[in-house]
Amino acid sequence: MATRCTITIEGQDSVKVYKHYDGYPSATLEWLEDFNKEFTIQRAHDPSYKLAALLRSSILDAEKYDLGTSRFTGWGIVPINEDCDEEWEYHLYSNGRVSCHEVERHYN
Repeated sequence: MATRCTITIEGQDSVKVYKHYDGYPSATLEWLEDFNKEFTIQRAHDPSYKLAALLRSSILDAEKYDLGTSRFTGWGIVPINEDCDEEWEYHLYSNGRVSCHEVERHYN
């Protein structure tokens, strides 16, 4: 069963990253914290570039953080307001901080 999550970037108001597998903080948060801290040191605040760099990191750092290596599934770029039935949401801030929260779902 997939544990979906989305990742938004401060200043990037039109799209977000969709991650289909292992969206739990135990499998995603360390990667995002390391990435966002390093990106902020190297690049400061550049939301469009950060989005592209995050996707590159999902490939380059896949083995280190066990992010999965499928070429064609597991990741996407979706409109910012799209409901992806995600269970976790992460937000990367321009100061290098990352927040995460569990999405409350109400099924009938």
